[in-house]
Amino acid sequence: MLKKIQTRVAGPAGDIELSLDLPDQPSNIAVLCHPHPLYGGSMHDGVLQIAADALLNHDLGVARFNFRGVGASQGISGKTTDEEKSAAPYAPPEVGDLLAVTRWLANEHNAPAPLCAGYSFGAHVLWHALSLLTAEQALMIAPPTAAMTFQHIEHSTPKRIHTVWCDDDDFVDSNYFADKPNVECLTLSGGGHFFAGQADNLASAVVSALIRSPIRE
Repeated sequence: MLKKIQTRVAGPAGDIELSLDLPDQPSNIAVLCHPHPLYGGSMHDGVLQIAADALLNHDLGVARFNFRGVGASQGISGKTTDEEKSAAPYAPPEVGDLLAVTRWLANEHNAPAPLCAGYSFGAHVLWHALSLLTAEQALMIAPPTAAMTFQHIEHSTPKRIHTVWCDDDDFVDSNYFADKPNVECLTLSGGGHFFAGQADNLASAVVSALIRSPIRE
């Protein structure tokens, strides 16, 4: 039986709207980060739904949330608060939202090292948050390396980062991670940035990256 929780979590720019799906005995919880708000991205995104269904089918809990300024989440998309400007060591501002969600999961649901996945802009946020997270595994879905800046960051955790994209995705630079041995890349044929016709392959990639893949030393 699936337990559904709709709540708000305190974040650096105000309350964050969060939806949590929990199987009876989840082995862990995965946090999913949505695409860019300026292009209609929200926690209700269809690609994230594919990922969520795949994870729930393997008894993993799934937390989805809206970044600042999206849905019922407070704040302004892409805008740092005055307090963040003086104290926060991260960018983009939405990194703070993701960190707030993971802290809440650790405190309220005993998930100190959740799995994390981000799609498109969500992958961009996740990449810049990794050095601040205790995530065991991370998956970047269609990371827009050809459209957004993915700064070089030394990641101590997670020990293995996974990526998946389609080979005709103009937003992805397929060579970007070539010199990063801790990043495993999977390319799907066709589908584009929105994974058209790739639901089953994407679901398999999500499961392999976040559940079946061992953490390597």
